Amino acid sequence: MAVTVVVVSGPIGAGKTTLAQGLARRFGALHLHSRDFLRKHGGEDSRRSRQELTVTLDRTTGGRWLAEGVLTALHGQVMARNASWFVVDAASSAVQLDGLRASPGLRVVHVHLETPEPEQALRDAEPGTFEESWAHPAERAVHALASRADLVVDTARTPPDAVLVRVASRLGLYGRPGERLVDLIVAGPHGEVDTRPLTAHLAPHYDVLIQLRGTGPAPSREELEDAFARGHRVLVESAGTTASGCLQAAAIAPGRVRRTVMVCRSEGSTFDWVRLREAASLNAPTDLALVLAGDLAATNWAARRFDQLTDAARHHLEELERVAGASVSFLAPSPQARHLVERRPW
Repeated sequence: MAVTVVVVSGPIGAGKTTLAQGLARRFGALHLHSRDFLRKHGGEDSRRSRQELTVTLDRTTGGRWLAEGVLTALHGQVMARNASWFVVDAASSAVQLDGLRASPGLRVVHVHLETPEPEQALRDAEPGTFEESWAHPAERAVHALASRADLVVDTARTPPDAVLVRVASRLGLYGRPGERLVDLIVAGPHGEVDTRPLTAHLAPHYDVLIQLRGTGPAPSREELEDAFARGHRVLVESAGTTASGCLQAAAIAPGRVRRTVMVCRSEGSTFDWVRLREAASLNAPTDLALVLAGDLAATNWAARRFDQLTDAARHHLEELERVAGASVSFLAPSPQARHLVERRPW
């Protein structure tokens, strides 16, 4: 499988290192510095020294020096840390990019940052050398890279956090927006019903569990975005009786929802059908989880399969499904039951 290498280019003060550090901090990319590769070729820390050496190496290696340094670093990091993608700060010539793109096993994404000269001078970490550095042939060659980039961002008009969002979106790091990875557990028309047994039963099937009634901290927006980007499934247990309130509290978009399980408690003849219909209209459940109580629990407490239910219980479930417009997928034979009966594998 190809390793993704994000190559950042741009003039002095464009924000190359800020972007690379953001990708490393927020998304776990390994940050490779071209100046480290230059040091291995005898380069010094001054900008003028790096510029002179860059021109020399581009001429003697055809730009391959950067690709060779990256491949050597990738091999060591992939073997040691199972790393899957990297960000290179920075490329400064077309031949360097060509060398990287020609390297087998690399998927190269080129991001070019640009900013006007006055802004560059203000941002320059070595202001005393700006004019001389800006006029150097190595620096002048950088400006031509914009036409070769997969994404160009003007950092004078785009703040660093927005630059990071635009680049991360270009790389697909937020996942597919419409991918339905979230399942909700919502208390039905009787808000006092205990949803915790169903949550405990389903939780092992998920990567992320959010219990809105709990006291622990909920995942942050960034943690949820990371989970979605990795295709992780998320289970949310509501503290209320509405799916919309649950999503708002968890900061999850409705388009992420795959299933909504509404938990109901039923005592047969005393069941409130009007409240069930209202709750179903409000929550649009895809599944029901039913807790039997009263006479229905007394006659079905030993059931371990749906086909072991009494005729009265089965008829009651069928009517529940018609009114709610969803199937009863889980059944607790009594409020005290320590097991749930599943109609089909979840």
